[in-house]
Amino acid sequence: MSQIKVLIVDDARFIRDHVSRIVREHFPDYHIDSAEDGEVGRKLMSAQGYDLILCDWEMPGMSGLDLLQWARKQSSYADIPFIMITSRGERDYVLKAIQAGVNDYMGKPFEDAQLVEKIKKYVGKRFETSAESRRKAAQMLAAGQTAAVAKKAKKPKGLAQLRVAAGVLRCAIKEVTLQSVQVVVKREDGIPQLLEQSVVDIEQVSGNSVAQMNGFISGLHANEKSTQTNFISVDIQFVDNDPEKLEVLTHYIASLTKNPS
Repeated sequence: MSQIKVLIVDDARFIRDHVSRIVREHFPDYHIDSAEDGEVGRKLMSAQGYDLILCDWEMPGMSGLDLLQWARKQSSYADIPFIMITSRGERDYVLKAIQAGVNDYMGKPFEDAQLVEKIKKYVGKRFETSAESRRKAAQMLAAGQTAAVAKKAKKPKGLAQLRVAAGVLRCAIKEVTLQSVQVVVKREDGIPQLLEQSVVDIEQVSGNSVAQMNGFISGLHANEKSTQTNFISVDIQFVDNDPEKLEVLTHYIASLTKNPS
């Protein structure tokens, strides 16, 4: 078998060094190259073939998304595993990456084991984001081009269970990213405590799997300007770095359908 080649693209040198160290320690036989921005990465990819791309999103000049879009237009990189490593975990960013053909999405900061599992999963595979996922992502992006449209969305994005010390609360999801979720609970069912540890069971639209995310209560808001409000919005900040949980959550975010305006 020929030597596996990995390209790391990030404008921050300490991140390139950190990722290189992880790959070198766990996969000593791999060949590693690095690039300080998307344009340098593109030139390296044009000059030789790579089996895995680990790329930052936000870089001067050619961004990670630009590099991904370019790569998917090249026959030699149409199905090469491409993992986006970035601090941007907002829903629209995830959807844009999925639409462009990303294989996976990992938020900063991350643990060594998380990156190692991603590499084990994708190296040697030719897994391409499904056309159906790209179609749904494109629809969702088109639906949310302006903040005004986004603010009009009233229907919940899904259902979940919030597990806190007082018990299990059924709730509706208002917003969700890879880092946090905002849910709505009925006041009569109980009100969580600020900074309380929690577990959020986010149900897949298909019902096939559940993302069980560990976190803590970071905010509580009355849904109405009244002491008699029946619903409370609860903000939960995730603390999980488990790659399998984040993968399930990524697919959940991608599966969300357009909210009627």
